[in-house]
This record gives sequence, C-alpha cells and structure tokens, in this order.
Amino acid sequence: MVRMGFTGSRTLRGAASAFAMALTLAGGALGGAALIATPAAAQEYTKNFIAVYQPVAEIVNAEGGDLNAARAQLDAVQAAIGSEDDRNAAGSLTLNIGTKLSDKALQRRGLEMMLQSGKVAPEQQAQFQFFVGNLAYDANDYAAARTALQAAYDAGYREQDVRPIIAESYFGEGQNQQGIAYIEQLVAEQRAAGEPVNENLIRRALRFAYEGNDAAKATELSALLITNNPTTESWKQGLQVVNAMVDLEPQAQLDLLRLMLATDTLSDRREFVTYIEAADVRVMSNEVQRVLAKGLQQGIFSASDDYYSEVKRLADQRAPIDQREAPALVTEARGSGQGNAAQSAGDVQLSLADYALAEEMYKLAVEKGVADRDRALTRMGIAQAMQGKAADAKATLEQVSGARAPVARMWMAYADTKA
Repeated sequence: MVRMGFTGSRTLRGAASAFAMALTLAGGALGGAALIATPAAAQEYTKNFIAVYQPVAEIVNAEGGDLNAARAQLDAVQAAIGSEDDRNAAGSLTLNIGTKLSDKALQRRGLEMMLQSGKVAPEQQAQFQFFVGNLAYDANDYAAARTALQAAYDAGYREQDVRPIIAESYFGEGQNQQGIAYIEQLVAEQRAAGEPVNENLIRRALRFAYEGNDAAKATELSALLITNNPTTESWKQGLQVVNAMVDLEPQAQLDLLRLMLATDTLSDRREFVTYIEAADVRVMSNEVQRVLAKGLQQGIFSASDDYYSEVKRLADQRAPIDQREAPALVTEARGSGQGNAAQSAGDVQLSLADYALAEEMYKLAVEKGVADRDRALTRMGIAQAMQGKAADAKATLEQVSGARAPVARMWMAYADTKA
C-alpha cells in the first residue's frame, strides 16, 4: 500500500495582512492630503484630479473618517486621472483605504495602479510585485499571481522564495503538468547553481504525477527525489510509488524488490512474500535466506510462523546445493555458444551475492545473445551497482528499454547515490 504522505508547499495565503509594510514602501508622502497641499507638488497633478482627490484624501487622513464613504468615491478619483502622477497618487490612496478597511481587493488595486504609473522607485518594485502576487494568489487569480511573483523574483525579491508559490499557482488552476514541469526546471536550476534543492517541491510534483496516474513521470520524479535526498524515507516513498504504478512481470518486480532490500525499504509482509515467491526457493535459495533473515529481524516473520518455517526449511536444504552447483554453471556458460546458459549462471551468482562473477555472466549473456536482453542488462547493472561501479552501472542501465525501464531508472538512482 502506498502512503502518499505529501504535504503541500507553504502558500502565501494570509501573508498579505501585514500591509503596514506596503504603506511604508509606498511612502508617507504618497498617502495623504499633504501630497497636493504643497504648491510645488501640486504642479505635478492635473487640476481636475486634485479637485476630486483632495476631499477623499482628507476623509482618509481624518481621525475617525468615514472610510466607507471614501471607498465609494474611489471610482470617481480613478476616472479623474489625467497623468501618471495622478495615477500613482490615486493608487496610494486606494491602498491606504484598502489597508484601513482590511479590503484585500482594494489593496491589490492600489498597488497595481502605483506600479502602472511607473512612479514606484526601482528599489521598491520587487516588493510591490510581491504584494500584488500575494493578493492575487489569495484571490485565486493564479495567472496574475504567477506574473507578479515572477516579476518580483526577476526584480531581485529574495525575502522569501516565491518560486514554490509560482508552482502552486499552476496546481491551483489544475494545470498539473505545467506545475510539474516548472518544478523540474526549478530543481535543475537549483542544482546547476549549487543551491539546496527544495525536496518538498519534488514531493509535491510527485503527488500530482501519482494522482494523475502518470507512471513515467512518477518514476522520473521518484528518482529525482532520491538522487537529491537519498534518505530511507525518500527511497521508501519513491519505490512504493513505482511498485504501485508500474505493471511489472514477476522477474522485473523481483529486481525492484531487490532494490528495496538494498535500501532497507521493504516494509510489509506482502512485499516480503512477493519477493520470496519471485526469487523461488528452488532457484535462488541463498537469496531467499537473506530475505527471510531480514523479515525476521524486522518482525515481519516470527520463528513460529508456518510460512516462514516452511520456506526456511526448503531454503536451508537447497542453499548448499546451489553453492556446490554454481561453479559448474559458470564453466558451462563460458563454453556455450549461446547466452542463455550465461544468463542462468548470472542469476545464480546474483542470488549468491557474488556480484563480480554475476556481472561477467551477464556480459557474456548480452554478447552471445539472449531472448530477454533487457533482463540481462538490468541485472548486469544491478551487479555493477552493488559493487559500487556507479558509472558502469548507469551506462548499462541506460540501455534498458520497454517495461523494465522504470526498474532500471530506479537502480540508476541507486548508482547515483553511491557515486
């Protein structure tokens, strides 16, 4: 069972309430009646605008002024705009009223007018755009939020990272593929810049790939999550996602379960039993012994468990026989003109954990030709990865195609973590 314990990225909802900062940014000279009380300043505004603006500004500045009455006159103030200085003053007035009334729509409107005027100082524009994006996101206007937040980032805003919120804006609109693509691009940029990668972003993208039943993308994101943060939790989540989403035939699933054993992420009885049945105690008894021991150690099995007892009895009987017969299989494989014998010998050596000899056998199998080349390549890559030969393993696993590709991709992630 896959437990999709994904948590959403922190959003900007609620952060816009602290608009005292915005007022500070706007500057006291922009917000009050004094703006046009000074003759020198008055020359920058149109006469008609001053006549409409001044009474509203006086209401706003007066202690106990009727702010609702002032709000009702804002459309008239906006209609009287005759210059960009007018627009900036009208925006500041609108922002003041919106802040005092806790009206986020007015706050946003005021900030947007000020930005449109071109009168906001260059060093203040990033923060203004941040607040606009903040308010747009809060209003579920995700496209506008994206535009403003990107503008804030491009202008140098770094008081908090707005990029996760840009990603969330796509998900908010139901544009999940675009959100995933944005996160992938962002992670690539973070890695290229040597920045810490936001693991929660990858988990967020993985959630939407999983919910969208996009197995290929979920596999890639699982590998990305693990490569960036190869913790047991990451491995467990990523491998469970792949195991749940990808339809694997028993031998391919065995190779995925082998990776779960290697990363200590086998977690329930069903996984252990599936592993044991796919390995087959009659063929890979030594490997079955290791799986049984791990299950016993984790409390999945107990010594009195009938299933455990029976399989262990068979494995213990068969294991020494497999060990004695293994050298003959290697000799036969080396002398055979076909690759099938080498593949069989490789399977036995892999189950014996003789990874160097297993690698040799699978190489022979590929060179001589086998019906299931992807299987031989996968297991050759596994043998190389288990020896710590990361570059060789990745080069081998990159050749795997078809139904086994997701398994190979996850083993490539393992090789990356061991590089």
